[in-house]
Amino acid sequence: MLNVRGGLFNKTMKKIKLEYNLCVFLFAYLNQADLSLHRAGWTSIRELNNFYSNQVNPREVVKFLISNANLDVNKLWYYYGIKEYSLKKIILSRINFLLGFPPVFLKDEIYYICQKLINFAEMLEKDAEVHPLEMEKLRVEISKFSLGILRYKISHKDYSKALKIEHYMQHNGLKDIKIKEFIKELPNSSDL
Repeated sequence: MLNVRGGLFNKTMKKIKLEYNLCVFLFAYLNQADLSLHRAGWTSIRELNNFYSNQVNPREVVKFLISNANLDVNKLWYYYGIKEYSLKKIILSRINFLLGFPPVFLKDEIYYICQKLINFAEMLEKDAEVHPLEMEKLRVEISKFSLGILRYKISHKDYSKALKIEHYMQHNGLKDIKIKEFIKELPNSSDL
């Protein structure tokens, strides 16, 4: 349907408000996945799976998002694409943050990242070897959401803290932050 200005108007584009601490945790978790997938391109998926056996399972994050965003599980299997934020949307997101409004996302954006986390979980569960290009493709899709959308919904301080997240094959000299530090701040964190 066309709106008054002639642009496309989709009535089904619902918006979702997420709690700020959930956004910080999600950014940290996605950054961990991004860095870990990047490093796993040099080793095997089995070693990455071994690392994630001591971490939060991507499926648990999806369940947590579904319950906190009131998503319809049956709609997870539709195709969702996202666009990185334009400069205008970045500025509006930062202004909303500074004014204290909760982070707002399009439902499609949340469905998209849920799909990518499910893809990540399925990749970790594979018995056969995963091609490095497949890992890289998933890494890019995850970072498209985390760095192109989510990072503008959190403070610079929390963004910097989340960049120090522990990850697979990290340098031993790095001072890292465990994912559990981000989980402590979540409501209903017992679900993770």
